[in-house]
Amino acid sequence: MAKKGQAIQLQTEVATDEEWEKLLSRDGLIIVDVCSDWCGSCQGMSAHLKKIKLEVGGDMLHLAMAKSDSITPLERFRGKSEPTWMFISKGRVINLMFGANSPKLTRLILAELKKEQAIQAGELPREEGREVTELFEEEQARYNEIEEKQAAKRQKEAEKRAKELYERRTAEAKQIIENVQMFGTMIVLPNARKKYAEIVTDVLHDIGLMVVQSEKVHFTESTLEELLYFATESELNEETIADMLEPEHETLVCLLKPSRGSTVEDVHPAVLEMVYGPTLRPPGGKDSLYERLKQEEDEEGRQSELIGIWAPHTDFLYATVLRMFFPKYSAEFTIPEPEPTPPYIAMVFDQKKMHDVMHVMAQYPREIMHYGFFTSEVPSQTELVAKSVRKLDKVVDKRTFNEKMVLQVSKKKSECIFALAQLNPVYMSPNAEEGERECQIFFPENYADDLNEEDFVYEPLDAMITQEEESIEEGELMNIEGDAVDEEEESEEESEEQSGGDEELFDDMFGFD
Repeated sequence: MAKKGQAIQLQTEVATDEEWEKLLSRDGLIIVDVCSDWCGSCQGMSAHLKKIKLEVGGDMLHLAMAKSDSITPLERFRGKSEPTWMFISKGRVINLMFGANSPKLTRLILAELKKEQAIQAGELPREEGREVTELFEEEQARYNEIEEKQAAKRQKEAEKRAKELYERRTAEAKQIIENVQMFGTMIVLPNARKKYAEIVTDVLHDIGLMVVQSEKVHFTESTLEELLYFATESELNEETIADMLEPEHETLVCLLKPSRGSTVEDVHPAVLEMVYGPTLRPPGGKDSLYERLKQEEDEEGRQSELIGIWAPHTDFLYATVLRMFFPKYSAEFTIPEPEPTPPYIAMVFDQKKMHDVMHVMAQYPREIMHYGFFTSEVPSQTELVAKSVRKLDKVVDKRTFNEKMVLQVSKKKSECIFALAQLNPVYMSPNAEEGERECQIFFPENYADDLNEEDFVYEPLDAMITQEEESIEEGELMNIEGDAVDEEEESEEESEEQSGGDEELFDDMFGFD
């Protein structure tokens, strides 16, 4: 018990493993507010708990605020913004609550306090409880739900990327096919590098084709996958692919065109006929280059079918070879890859700082990915109020004027985040991973679908108000334009009649003689 005149410590702050172990050794019921350095404790709830301790808890109830960032057993709570309350007795966790629901927390404290008193009086047996590091069912359910949502989100994003890639490569291929028709291509695989020249050179001469450019390529799994992106069937067997992927093996990619004096007009089909014969696709005819350059046995005499030459037999495969290996002729028809979504965080401000926040947003509009007004900064407990300042003005009946302004801010450039941080946000994601999880709740997919261009103009509030006032004034002027002349004449007459009286009133107000 505190001595007379000495302040009573109602809540203990715990920041190290040693302090944590000391806290667990206390007798009675311990209520721990688990928080992070960047988030802080729940001040409103803490004041309420202190009142409970003074009124009914006494020495049986202990309050503590524990920083999960520096306490090892609490590491699973790091990076979390939701208020977390841990109930501990005899070093074991007997209950856990999430959120800032004051009535619910009060009921739990009173119930657990009553139970603890009964246990110490020998009226009830003590429950075993859990280790501090052991997950509660609610935690496990939340964790599973988050994992499922993230897995679904990753799958959806992967499907979206795959669709966008297919659309981009298809569009590129169509442009290349339409604009680059004067060439043909073939690929001499590592197995045939030593013997292709003596066979292929004569065939090219007879047909009237020549090699304009050749590229030596060391294929990797990714480049081979890109080459065969539009393949609808197995173009190359496993033995050939393995041989191509050997680090020391080179593959020769050739670009062909008609030689001088040649009568060949359509080069691509001519190359396919040269490689495959009349079928124009693999497997080639018996006397085709495809068959003649095929190796049936490896160097040790084992059965192994290695393909020696291959030509892209569809327009899209042909366009892919041009895009990958001959950019001199295809680069102007390719489509740049879209920039990947940068990492981002959530930043939360009190609604009263909206004016200052909008000023920063106007300076860095490209860094603001989404914003809106919500009932709370806690993602799991919040409700959307409005998606923009303009829409906020239209929901006055739903407002409490204690809303939180939440921003999804790109981390691509630090200047914007630094400028916003100077405004002392209520909350700021500790890292991009947590920011992604939180923004997924605040700003789900299709969040911006019903927004228009005006909602994406981040003008300072004073500029928006000025525009609205000018618009109103312009309308009023248009409405009264027809009566302007008559009113002006009437005004002049009244002015003449009242001028003397106005002068006397002016003198009286300011004390002139």
